[in-house]
Amino acid sequence: MENRKIWGRCAALVLLCGVIIGIFTLSSQPYRVQTIQPFLQRTLTVEKAEKVLPKLDIRYDGKEYRRDVNPFGFIEFLFRKSAHLFVYAVLAVATALVLRMFRIRTPAVAGLSLLTVWLVAMLDEWNQRFSPARTPTYQDVIVDLTGGMLGLIIGYALSRLFRRLGKVRSRSAWQR
Repeated sequence: MENRKIWGRCAALVLLCGVIIGIFTLSSQPYRVQTIQPFLQRTLTVEKAEKVLPKLDIRYDGKEYRRDVNPFGFIEFLFRKSAHLFVYAVLAVATALVLRMFRIRTPAVAGLSLLTVWLVAMLDEWNQRFSPARTPTYQDVIVDLTGGMLGLIIGYALSRLFRRLGKVRSRSAWQR
């Protein structure tokens, strides 16, 4: 049992470090390396792209993203912001897993995890200042914090669900 705990702790720490390294590696890349628009243009027609996109316009950081003007840019925008949400959700959960190793109470773990998300997001935006064709924005920090909060909510909900399922299974095993 002790070996499983050690491996679990090591895995959580490796996940946390990997996510942070990944974030800074990606934010150091120029936009032309990261853009998915050429791929979208090769695989989708403009008509098909417009058909699957919602009929809405989004203003973000002084720019407007519209499906009828540039559907591939709109898809890329949605993809990039979804990636922000996902990556920072994983960062928050990984941070929470590492902090739980120290038997810190849940509210403190949540607060410290979100503080870590905020700090990494701020440093990520600062790092983008030095990457060609990348623009740091405070809105991305808000998206990142939202992803962190969603990650913690989903992580804690799944944790409680698995704990309850485990209790139900152990009770039913006793009842046999």
